[in-house]
Amino acid sequence: MRPWYAAARALVRACLRACFRLRGEGADRVPSGGFLIVSNHASYLDPLAVGSVVPREIHYLARRSLFRGPMAVLLASVNTIPTARDQPEPSALRKILGLLAAGHGVLIFPEGTRSADGKLQRAQPGAGFLAAQARVPILPVRVFGSFEALPRSARFPRCVPIRVVIGSPYLPRPIREGESKKDYYRSLADEMIRRIGELR
Repeated sequence: MRPWYAAARALVRACLRACFRLRGEGADRVPSGGFLIVSNHASYLDPLAVGSVVPREIHYLARRSLFRGPMAVLLASVNTIPTARDQPEPSALRKILGLLAAGHGVLIFPEGTRSADGKLQRAQPGAGFLAAQARVPILPVRVFGSFEALPRSARFPRCVPIRVVIGSPYLPRPIREGESKKDYYRSLADEMIRRIGELR
């Protein structure tokens, strides 16, 4: 873990522990080598919470509109990749696949956007496409409490507990004979949400 990233992570972790009593479970399940973290998404706090609990340096995605002025420098310094709001652009996909192939971890939110009610939404098929192309272990993660702490409708956070549960890594299944790629990608995306939903 690079010194700057480690320092930023330690600062964020301390703040989350002080404000939201952040707890993490399953850090020993994080694999070595390249891996794709898939998490639920209900709050802006989710990437901070996941990054604070995962004991390896990881990379993140953020919508391109956030990369303006000093914020662009800050986001880039903590491994954030700019991309379109709805789905990763080809350049971002190439960057993600390159990072995974080089042995890094990348966090994505298969739902594509923050949940309006805190419940799991259906995954976007692009998440399945990414998993099929990368062929690296997928690490399901679920964040509890972030919706109650800072939902989409809130202007200010509430200091309620946040817990991050890391599941067991798994490899995406191969495509079946006669299965269309569209159905295959959809099935991989649905599997991500199913495994996230099983975490308690």
